Amino acid sequence: MKIKSNYIILITGPTAIGKTKICIELAKKLCTKIISLDSRQIYKETNIGTAKPKISETKKIRHYLINFR
Repeated sequence: MKIKSNYIILITGPTAIGKTKICIELAKKLCTKIISLDSRQIYKETNIGTAKPKISETKKIRHYLINFR
């Protein structure tokens, strides 16, 4: 049985500490989606200096606002 909740989990911190990796692992365990509010991951052409999820990861877990603009 799937339990629904209205919680929002916010992962914050400085650059290059592994927030994307933590979000992916947490989303797998909670069977949920990821909404990225990263100021760099939103842009399609900005790949250097970001830890954008791999295509294989975005197929397993729904990501919003990655490569949005």
